[in-house]
Amino acid sequence: MNYIPNTRKSAQTFVSVLQKAKDWFALLSKTEQQNLIEDLERGTAHLTNTCQLNAYIAKYGEIHQAKLLQAFEKIPSKVWHEDGITVIDYGCGQGIAEMVLSDYMASKYIDNNYIKDFILIEPSRQNLQRCVKYVNAFFNESTASAVCKKDSQIKDDDLNPKSSTVIHIFSNVIDLDDFDGDGILSLLNEDKSHNNIIVCVSPYYQEATRGKRIKEFGEKLHGYTLIYKLEKHTDDWDKPYSCQIYIFVSSYY
Repeated sequence: MNYIPNTRKSAQTFVSVLQKAKDWFALLSKTEQQNLIEDLERGTAHLTNTCQLNAYIAKYGEIHQAKLLQAFEKIPSKVWHEDGITVIDYGCGQGIAEMVLSDYMASKYIDNNYIKDFILIEPSRQNLQRCVKYVNAFFNESTASAVCKKDSQIKDDDLNPKSSTVIHIFSNVIDLDDFDGDGILSLLNEDKSHNNIIVCVSPYYQEATRGKRIKEFGEKLHGYTLIYKLEKHTDDWDKPYSCQIYIFVSSYY
């Protein structure tokens, strides 16, 4: 785990990052656009270069933003009145959840320095490097710990939150074929010293396998309570995407 002090300050928003990516994508030729879209493999690809990272935000950033804002709204409000928060993001990608969280906090007039530290977990080094860059740009008084590992490789030593309250983010992760989850579940079940809030967000799949993964993940949590659940297929509402959100809190909390 590498501790990276945050010394930069920025007034950026995810809206500006998203628009910049869209503008960049729009200037590409139709062939280049199509090739990049195919590279993304419907959002599940292991991204390896800057063009793919930019294309991912241009193509999927707005949908992620909407789902994450919906989820963050359902986090218990007393979280923002305690002694600070640690955010652990499993499969953080390039930091979309962190940027959207910054925008959300600004909309609620909550200072970014309320987040004491981030633990950013991501197997793609290219993604992780950009995530750290964005976290440093958006959160001027937080520290970031970069963990370049798959979820199955995470050990207790990788997770050393500075705050008693911890928000665990699983955004478009649990539904992936290569997500194991057993090791993380063990760590969460054994942790009796933190106020844990687990935020799970993904598309809501029609098929019984991927569509049940978040539910099955939650059923394996011991001593946690489900406080919010949303499951919407595209034909269930007027939005052009499906959405699945589960939020669990520990009994200690």
